[in-house]
Amino acid sequence: MKICIISNSHHTNDVRLYYKIARSLAKAANVYLICADGVRQESVNPKQIVVDAESGRKALRPLYSRAKRLKPDLVICVEPLTLLVGIYLRKRIGCKVIVDLHEFFADAFAERFSISTRWLMKLFYLLAQRWLLGKIDGAIAVNEQILDQALPARLKAKSIVIPNYPVKNVWDSHRETPVEISMLTELNFDMVYIGGLTHSRGVFKILKAASRLRTKIPRLKILIIGKFHNAEVEKEFTNIVDRYNLSGTIYYQRWIAADKIGLLLKRCRVGLWIFDPRNRRMRRALPLKILEYYAAGLPVVTTKTPLMKALVAKNEVGELCEYTSRNIADAMHKVLSLPKDEYSAMSQRAIDLINTRYNWETLEPKLLKYIEKVITT
Repeated sequence: MKICIISNSHHTNDVRLYYKIARSLAKAANVYLICADGVRQESVNPKQIVVDAESGRKALRPLYSRAKRLKPDLVICVEPLTLLVGIYLRKRIGCKVIVDLHEFFADAFAERFSISTRWLMKLFYLLAQRWLLGKIDGAIAVNEQILDQALPARLKAKSIVIPNYPVKNVWDSHRETPVEISMLTELNFDMVYIGGLTHSRGVFKILKAASRLRTKIPRLKILIIGKFHNAEVEKEFTNIVDRYNLSGTIYYQRWIAADKIGLLLKRCRVGLWIFDPRNRRMRRALPLKILEYYAAGLPVVTTKTPLMKALVAKNEVGELCEYTSRNIADAMHKVLSLPKDEYSAMSQRAIDLINTRYNWETLEPKLLKYIEKVITT
């Protein structure tokens, strides 16, 4: 049995695609992860194949050609655009096709437009997406909300929810330190934020909270890892760092491979997940980053929402705060000021949550059973 996973935007060493889905499926099939970028490795199952392409859109034809040569029994599409490839392969070679839905694509697309036109752009995107999804054999989604939004009614009965939980001991294996982060791995940080850098993801609230907190913790160090939404956001970020004299407090790293993040998490004490609670997409989604913080033993400071209450407050693994710089600073200070024994207990609770509840290994049998059903029916 052959399975191809195709992506025009992810790397072949992407944590969800390679370390979770591909490696799990490799226990039952020959798996080929085909992407437009990443590590090339074709000697061990699952195989990592990189096609040459100048952009994500231009990768579609090479992805199709490479997958067609392999003649897979099943194709897993990762982005809406790669559905075009999957549908054409289904028509030409008769393979089954499913999609991996890991975010609210329609909401993310609509956020690029002005507030007055977002509803129209979202509707347009959903209609196009549902039309494409109506032509395939099933779907994997990371939560029920994504499944309900994206899928036509006919396909829901043929789909499954598999949350994006971390692999057990995900940060324990030895990984070579990339040159670009070698200096950072020699430092210790009080807090870390990993994610996109936009207004709605709270990066500017973090900067202003850091300015407040520095009066109580003069040697405060915060590591921020992520890509800016656009040049204007980056310019504003730099201006605020300069205005509040935060150059010795804020350490910025543009991007590192997802499988290397653990090298930096181990140098940090607290994970940050700050977002505007008015953003429905952010409010509804279970963030993988929080679970990855937990896997590294990091308590979390995050925005107060019902989902975060259940994930953080109920489990006593961090602090919730209102979406203001003052409240964020107070929550940061509360966690950083914990006595050593209380911090250690909170850190261990975070690790225990991953080992006992939120881990990929508990989901693997469900995935294998679903894939077998898709291929054989």
